[in-house]
Amino acid sequence: MAAKKTTAKKTNKSPTSKKTASRTDSKKTERPDSNAEAKRQIFAIVLLAVSLLLLAIVFIKSGGAWNWLRIVLFGLFGFAAYILPFILIGLDLMILTGRMSNKLAYKIVDALILMSLLVSFVHIVKYDSAGAKPFGEQFLDAFNTYRLGDSTAGAGCLGALIGGGMLAITGGGKLTAGIIVSLMIFVFLMFFTGTTLINLFNGIKKPAKKLEEYTEDKITMFRRSAQQGTEDDELDELALVADKAKLKRGSSSIAENAYSASDIDIPLDTKLTKDMGIESILAKTDKGKYAGKNEQPKFLRLINEEKGSDEHKPQKALPKDEPGKEESESTASTNKDYVLPSLDYLKEPSFKGNTDFSEELQSNAKKIVQTLNSFGVSTKIVDICRSPSVTRYELQPDPGVKISRITSLSDDLALNLAAAGVRIEAPIPNKSAIGIEVPNRERNPVLLRELIDTAQYRSAKSKLNVALGRDIQGAPTYADISKMPHLLIAGTTGSGKSVCLNSMIVSLLYNAKPQEVKLILIDPKMVEFTIYNGIPHLLVPVVSDPRKASGALSWAVGEMEKRYKLFSEQGVRNLQGYNSYLESIGEQPLPQIVMFIDELSDLMMVASNEVESSICRLAQKARAAGMHFVVATQRPSVDVITGIIKANIPSRLALSVSSQIDSRTILDSVGAEKLLGNGDMLFCPVGMSKPIRLQGAYVSDSEIETIVEHIKAQEKTNYDDEVMEEIERQAVMDVKKGKGGVGAKLIGADDTDELFPDAVGVVVEVGMASTTLLQRKLKLGYARAARIIDELAERGIIGPFEGSKPRSVLITKEQWYEMRSLSPAKSQVTYEDILSESEPGREANEKEPNYFGGYTDVNYEDVYSSSYDENNDR
Repeated sequence: MAAKKTTAKKTNKSPTSKKTASRTDSKKTERPDSNAEAKRQIFAIVLLAVSLLLLAIVFIKSGGAWNWLRIVLFGLFGFAAYILPFILIGLDLMILTGRMSNKLAYKIVDALILMSLLVSFVHIVKYDSAGAKPFGEQFLDAFNTYRLGDSTAGAGCLGALIGGGMLAITGGGKLTAGIIVSLMIFVFLMFFTGTTLINLFNGIKKPAKKLEEYTEDKITMFRRSAQQGTEDDELDELALVADKAKLKRGSSSIAENAYSASDIDIPLDTKLTKDMGIESILAKTDKGKYAGKNEQPKFLRLINEEKGSDEHKPQKALPKDEPGKEESESTASTNKDYVLPSLDYLKEPSFKGNTDFSEELQSNAKKIVQTLNSFGVSTKIVDICRSPSVTRYELQPDPGVKISRITSLSDDLALNLAAAGVRIEAPIPNKSAIGIEVPNRERNPVLLRELIDTAQYRSAKSKLNVALGRDIQGAPTYADISKMPHLLIAGTTGSGKSVCLNSMIVSLLYNAKPQEVKLILIDPKMVEFTIYNGIPHLLVPVVSDPRKASGALSWAVGEMEKRYKLFSEQGVRNLQGYNSYLESIGEQPLPQIVMFIDELSDLMMVASNEVESSICRLAQKARAAGMHFVVATQRPSVDVITGIIKANIPSRLALSVSSQIDSRTILDSVGAEKLLGNGDMLFCPVGMSKPIRLQGAYVSDSEIETIVEHIKAQEKTNYDDEVMEEIERQAVMDVKKGKGGVGAKLIGADDTDELFPDAVGVVVEVGMASTTLLQRKLKLGYARAARIIDELAERGIIGPFEGSKPRSVLITKEQWYEMRSLSPAKSQVTYEDILSESEPGREANEKEPNYFGGYTDVNYEDVYSSSYDENNDR
């Protein structure tokens, strides 16, 4: 029993003893580090003083001991004595700046050996004897050379000893001795700089690769110019048009792209290396050197795999017996002469190659590990990847540590790092590590040109390949719309949603000709896509009327069914097979069609039923017909992105959203609420279990204007009249059938009160609703005003009954104006007519115009001084 008690006591005391031991160990490890830092600074100061003293001895003549030291320096090193002080000063600067935190003595010895080998090489080159001297005579030559130090001539005693010894070994052969000494200089130079053979070969390979790409571009340009033949005059005209467009738009400044970290070194002190497990951080950080890195991650290969269905065949003219022959032939000839936009229209990134992020990376890595250790979570850093906007620190927890213990500390990590937010990816796909993504102190833009001007983009076979941005490792990221096959984008205002859509459209314009890809742009906001009006890629002008947008989607469904009927008649399965058949009979292939919708919530508000049904039908069947769409919204709520729409659009792209609920709506997971905005996004294509983080590409309005001017100057736009008429017809049919949401039902229904529009205008203007308010403003009876209030509540325009309080208004003025402009209100009796009927003697000039299209003599200021009766409000 006594033995058991003693063991129990020992076990009870062990945790405290362990904590005490760990504290003492940490103190012991911290003190040597501080002492080592102080010693390093003292050594640097002493070395600087010695360097300046040697510099003065070498260049200033004097007598006594000063002159003796000068003779010794020149006697040992010869002419290289002039170089020695500058080498020591350079070493001292590296020590002071922290670039050489350890192995100082080795570096100094390497520098002295390099100097000795250099002077020995000079001695070998200047050796005049035809044959080799016996080895003993080399010492005599060294002594004689040392005596030349008084005249600051010769290669010095060390040069004579080493060089003479090499000559004696090689039998007096200057060439062989020079080769041996040169190889020794190369080896010690590698030791001194810390360069590996792999880095050396990569440094040699980069210029060769750039030269190869430059040669390929020149060959491609030469072939194009040879094929164009007599088109030089036309190209000159295009250049003049582009220059005029540049002069018209002026120059716009973009922040310099400073994220080129191709030469980043991360010096780590001894404590950081031992305690945090960052032994090979320098080599692994190469993965984050994204400047000029064009390789694509493995997990994106499934998006960009090129299949035969995306190949586009050359265009041929229609047969003679087909109608519209002249128009087809003119279009074909124009398309044959079509030249894709030049990369000169896009701004080049301005790289800052000397930018050093090592201090920031080292500081954040230390804080992350220390913060987790303070909560009892032991980890070590295994890799660091820096991207334009965030840096991912990859941690490997100790055995027995749960992932949930790390993910629950995201707010604590953000507090200690003084960051806006920290996103934790646990675990990283295909890695046994946890990623902690920390925002960079200095965010760097990703310009569209650096993504398009790559061999990977140029070699893509698909005409629907678009540039998205750079991933967490800095690698360019592309996506093939035909493989998605549809994309859903969500993000709040300022998150970069419109810029993302514009970069996709510009990518298509750089990759496809008008006869290969056709676009339908739907822009309910009327400000985002209007710049593209007039380009030959458009089937119809940019659609800004939500009612017509519903008709455009209905036309797309009809076009899809028409194509499937053609496929069925010829026994083919997709657009590629049908285009092959058209080529065999000499007809023009069908183009692929991509639809861009900038704001889905506006369409769902105006015509929710037909928009939802059209999107679902297209999402289910349009891929094989060569039709795809990209839908964007800034309000990813369940009434906009319904369950049916989500189920049929597998690819998602989330920018910064306001809440976790919105993030779950778009991605089915949290994380998008912690994005930084301005192009920071999570991309989850079809087939990928977890989204990847990207920094989206940026393209300015001035760049888009220049590209559009280039395209317009080449080919005249011929909109499809049949498509436009069909869209108008579908829109009218939808209104007649009574389809749609609030905007379609708001005005013009048979059971709607004729004063309903004016009632909506009154409550929207005032900002509240009640029965007594409508009675006074519209001069109605109680029963009629109560019915209008009930109808307003049913339509979702005002809120529910709240006792004695007035009802709240759920729509804004802008939404009401838009709904009213989209409704067939011309057939309704205006408020002016009502007033003129009730007061025949009233003149028009006595009436005051209001915001609702009529006139009123009501002063709204008395509304706020009115009292509301609970019984009347019911």
